[in-house]
Amino acid sequence: MNCKFIKKMFFFIFLLLMIIGCSNNTYKWESTQVAINNSYKLQTGDIIIKDKLITDPISWLGHSSVMISDTHIGDFPMPGSDYYTISVRAWLYEPDRKVIVLRYPQFNQQFKEAFLKNVEKYGHGKYRTSFFKNNDTDFYCSKFVWFLFSKTAQDLGYNLDLDSNNGPIVFPYDFLNSKNLKQVIL
Repeated sequence: MNCKFIKKMFFFIFLLLMIIGCSNNTYKWESTQVAINNSYKLQTGDIIIKDKLITDPISWLGHSSVMISDTHIGDFPMPGSDYYTISVRAWLYEPDRKVIVLRYPQFNQQFKEAFLKNVEKYGHGKYRTSFFKNNDTDFYCSKFVWFLFSKTAQDLGYNLDLDSNNGPIVFPYDFLNSKNLKQVIL
């Protein structure tokens, strides 16, 4: 086989896995309007997963972000875009999307303080895909979320991996099967 064919096959398989990635969870998806109406229940550190939209290639993998305050999200939105913060209500305003909100139950005051220091330190730059999730310079939506939690736990002296399949890449739906997260009922 030639190298070009192998590269094409690898790319096709990778793309297929990204599109059809699934999750064996029992979480209830809520409309973004329900999430907006109940945004007062959200807290710093909550992870919000947006569902996949097959009609929009950018959202084939879903999307995830994290609450960096009780009212704002820190986000790496898409390739070529800079990291930004936005109010959770504005971020959720997509009428055709559904969301799940997840919370790390051990997110106490000590974790929160270390977490916010890491948001300040790593919340910058442009969206860049990386096959190494421990790299602290390249971030995309779900890797940023995963990295913040992993690094914060490490800073506090323990290991935490919210990536349910422990792969080299973390996708938004990988959080859904994490044994360390619980759904926030909206």
